[in-house]
Amino acid sequence: MFDRSSRRRRYPVAVAVLAAGVVVSCGTATGEHGAQGEVDRTATLRVAGNVVPNNLDPHQSGNYQIDFPFLSPVYDRLTQAVSGPTIAPMVAESWTFADDGRSVDFTLRNDVTFHDGTPVDAQAVVASLARARDPQKSKVAGRFDMVTGVDAVDGNRVRISTSRPALDLPAVLSTTEAAIVNVKALDAGLDIGRTDAGSGPYRFDQVRPGDRVTYVRYDGYWDPDAQKPQRLELIGMADDNSRLNAFRSGQVDAIKVDPDQYDEIRAVTGGSGFEVHEYPTVQSYAVQLDIGTPGLENAKVRQALNYAIDREGINSALLNGKCAPLSQPLPEGVDGHDDSRTALYTHDPVKAKALLKEAGAPDNLSLRVIYVAGASPQQEMATSVQAQLRDIGVDAQLLPIPAVDAQSTFRQGDYELLNSRLAYPIPGQSLLLNYMADYRFPSPPSAQFSETVLQSLDPRLDDGERTELLRRASGIAADDAYDVFICGVPTIVAYSSSTVGMDTLGQADFTSIFDVRYAGKTTK
Repeated sequence: MFDRSSRRRRYPVAVAVLAAGVVVSCGTATGEHGAQGEVDRTATLRVAGNVVPNNLDPHQSGNYQIDFPFLSPVYDRLTQAVSGPTIAPMVAESWTFADDGRSVDFTLRNDVTFHDGTPVDAQAVVASLARARDPQKSKVAGRFDMVTGVDAVDGNRVRISTSRPALDLPAVLSTTEAAIVNVKALDAGLDIGRTDAGSGPYRFDQVRPGDRVTYVRYDGYWDPDAQKPQRLELIGMADDNSRLNAFRSGQVDAIKVDPDQYDEIRAVTGGSGFEVHEYPTVQSYAVQLDIGTPGLENAKVRQALNYAIDREGINSALLNGKCAPLSQPLPEGVDGHDDSRTALYTHDPVKAKALLKEAGAPDNLSLRVIYVAGASPQQEMATSVQAQLRDIGVDAQLLPIPAVDAQSTFRQGDYELLNSRLAYPIPGQSLLLNYMADYRFPSPPSAQFSETVLQSLDPRLDDGERTELLRRASGIAADDAYDVFICGVPTIVAYSSSTVGMDTLGQADFTSIFDVRYAGKTTK
């Protein structure tokens, strides 16, 4: 379990992203903790989460949080986020920043092939990233806005140039949005919606939209530790009780646990044969604001919304005490968290009403608040937030929308969204993608905030300089109330004692999604 009294955690990245001109090369984590017996390489590992994506083309991702677990087994990237979180080699075995921090040379492994046997060489990587960056072929092109060029230096070396110093580039390239796809196969007519064009440790076996995806091991993969079971079965179960019952009855080996299930899952895992692991708190729930919504342009109005929220009440009543109240975007323990703002927003309806009056807010201020239909605890939180805002005279009209459409609807503007804020391996990357990307923050933040975040992503900075910039940026977002901050939650995973690697899943250290590479089952 994560000890909240432990010292501040710095989120490490592979050595090269800490200083310009340093080469990175490190091994991958195997994640074989907790189970007895030998790894069973004939096994099928079954894991249940919330939602199965509708589209399995990684460059057509509509929701990274939903898509990543299902795409990662099939698609390699240049880098990968492993337990820690650390940005580690994948197809790129090492990388080097230029002295000015504006380009990175990636040296590729020479033993990686697509599933049809085509080598994954520099030209293949260049073609794949060109597709990912092409808005005519990709829905994720905006994720690579800082990239100005991708070039093959030679057969196994790729240079990626950026418009700014980009400490975050190796982390950006670890996402399935940067998945390396076999463009030659696509050009020859391969339907990526029916089969894969990847080079990962598994191939799609059967795809049942809305239900589950099954996978079979790709023989000859360069990293056998990443493909311990013969087969994978990743299942979508939106209903918490169904997911818990499937786990309890042994139909699945592991499940993602929502905070409101915590007491129930502890009762199940209190017996022999089951385990539960709680990763550190990084992800947070918030009412994500479009600060350009009529009536919300004034920071005092947004501050008033924050003072209206009873975070402790929501935590205890809905989330089993597992959602620590937040008043800023970077939770306690993350580099850049500002201790002086830990309890900036207390539950103070009187102060909230005074701020609304001081700001000249309309008496009939009304907000359209999206939440993910059927998702728990979002729908229960939405009802509580609605009631608490009503107490200060603000009408929150709740709009349940399917998960795959919630973010895109919010992006249209003049909506608010009650959902989780994603976190990333580098805190500056979390601030940038949550508040400087229009798909997650439709109206731009202040120039001071943006400049501070970008400065923090310069790989030439030392740790102290970067921490101060992150603290300053987090403080701006808190004081200007870019969100109605609610609380921060850990990633919680319950699993059978016969599994390995479920307590060291990549991605789980910084968000509620996980990478089942390196997980498996034992013979006992």
